[in-house]
Amino acid sequence: MLRDVSKYEIREIIKEVTLVSLPGLVFAMFIDFFAGIFMGRYFHDLMRYGVLLVILPGLMGLRGNIFGALASRFTTMLHLGEMEPSIKDRNVRKNVIISIILSMIPLFVLWLIGALKVRVNVFSSLGIVVASTIFATLILAYTTALATIVPFKKGIDPDAIAVPIVTATADLITIPLLVTFLYVYEHDMSIFFALFAVGILISILIGRGVRYEREDLTLVREILGVIGALAVVSSVTGSILQTYSEEIGKTVFSIMYPVVLASLGNIGSIIGSKTSTRVHLGEIEGLIDVKTLLEMLLYVAIAYPFSAFMMVVGVFLYSIVKGVKVGIYGKFIALYPLVALGVMILAYFLTRAFERIGLDPDNVTVPTITTLSDVISTLFIVAII
Repeated sequence: MLRDVSKYEIREIIKEVTLVSLPGLVFAMFIDFFAGIFMGRYFHDLMRYGVLLVILPGLMGLRGNIFGALASRFTTMLHLGEMEPSIKDRNVRKNVIISIILSMIPLFVLWLIGALKVRVNVFSSLGIVVASTIFATLILAYTTALATIVPFKKGIDPDAIAVPIVTATADLITIPLLVTFLYVYEHDMSIFFALFAVGILISILIGRGVRYEREDLTLVREILGVIGALAVVSSVTGSILQTYSEEIGKTVFSIMYPVVLASLGNIGSIIGSKTSTRVHLGEIEGLIDVKTLLEMLLYVAIAYPFSAFMMVVGVFLYSIVKGVKVGIYGKFIALYPLVALGVMILAYFLTRAFERIGLDPDNVTVPTITTLSDVISTLFIVAII
């Protein structure tokens, strides 16, 4: 099968995976560990607001979904010449407002499911999560634009690096912002509501004068339908996290949790995003794309040292944050690459399936694969524990 790919193409694929995607994944890993440190440090504070624990995986996944899909759309528009490689392009401001809309509606679905399950600090949790979401959305929308525009201008395929950066940034700011607004809410309500108002005002100013077309409404309906359904799936992840919170809180995975979820989602999203672009460009014929298969095998190969490095860093940080020494989970290192392979295969065939049923893979592949990856990752962590 590899005879269908030239030696030059093989060299280029190896170069891209090792010199572009791998550094991006490692960079994302360290960012996610920062989020993990926050989660491990304030895990028991989040447990007091049980609704937030139910919401948290879905919230992280929701932002990765929305802005991962946005990165995929920006990449395709850049490749097709439909968007100028500039932060000032009209598509950027328009998508900031669209992203706010797409963030809020599924958020209420997650909150309702969490409220029905936990029934403690319900409305205070809603205020905290909405306020943090407004600021997170504003930050992530412009981060996504930069993560696609800058590589494109430098001659690098944004599909190979944008999604890991975007999802890592989402994880980086989600937990710290959530903890910050929780702290402000408990200590000074006037500052909390002032920040809330500032976030709304900034959103209004960005959206002023932006014109929306019929295709934008179609885009919102298409993505919102998928993300709304995925929010329900994400609640499964949150319920598992909340149910096993005591067990997870006592292990290194209280710090590694965001890293494991994000890294597996990133790997799947890279394959999904690249497959989506190839579908749009008409480069894939038949059931199996040889180039994508080769990329999957290379990602499995780098997943072994990557998972070992991830575990070592996690154990080191846990000993610093918690002051307790823990051992290395050998089964995690051995099985992580196989889980990654499963996620990549799922991403590839989901992309092909969405294209065949008439859904734009740019809009739905990344959200779907990151959400399903979160469920798979959480079950994987619980099984390892």
